[in-house]
Amino acid sequence: MANKKFSQFVATVNPDDVDFLVGYKDLDNMQIPTDKVGVFYTLDANQSGTNEVEIELQGSDGSVSDILLQGDNGILITEDAGLITISRERGALFSVVGIWKNLFGGDPGIFGDTLEFAASASPVAANSSVFQVPFDCKLVSASMKWIHDTPLNITAAGASWDVSVRTMINNQASATDTSNYSATATVLSGLSLTQADNGTFPNKTFTGSVSLSAGDIINISGKTNGGDIASDDAEMEAYLIFEQIL
Repeated sequence: MANKKFSQFVATVNPDDVDFLVGYKDLDNMQIPTDKVGVFYTLDANQSGTNEVEIELQGSDGSVSDILLQGDNGILITEDAGLITISRERGALFSVVGIWKNLFGGDPGIFGDTLEFAASASPVAANSSVFQVPFDCKLVSASMKWIHDTPLNITAAGASWDVSVRTMINNQASATDTSNYSATATVLSGLSLTQADNGTFPNKTFTGSVSLSAGDIINISGKTNGGDIASDDAEMEAYLIFEQIL
């Protein structure tokens, strides 16, 4: 046992200055090495793979524990000089639904068959339905489904019906004047109908990236190319997915 009162002990914050801590159990005096009393941890973080960071806890008793942070479903995890950053890998998604009516020239819109959004335009040649983008985003996917009770009828070998996007260049101008839209259309590859789809109830998909800015007004239309397709009172539904640009 120590030969001094507790009040006479020299204070220290360094465990290396102390050999043992003492106490008792029942009537027995006990001592325990200082490295067995409490465990102190240091933390180390390393980028261990794409979108994953490994955190290592090193105990003063020699123990090592690992924690793996792995990003998924739009969550991005990175490490730089020990600093771990968790952020969104992609922006929020939102969807828009539209319908094509009276296809292949049967009362078309200004660029062919115009996709009708929630506020449907009258299905005559002089009208055009549009959609205004609420914030910076990109069109990342789309799908369309033939919803008529009879199948698609395309017999001309070279004919196709192709979907494209145009942006208004003057939001204050008429939405029915073709000169108020961008001269070049962005074709949504994968949404075309051809003779290969004849006699079917097609379901088509597009995956890509069409960048848009907040306030853009867009027209989405399908146009017949390379041959004649008989007009039809059929309908197709389109489902568009937009991703917010962070």
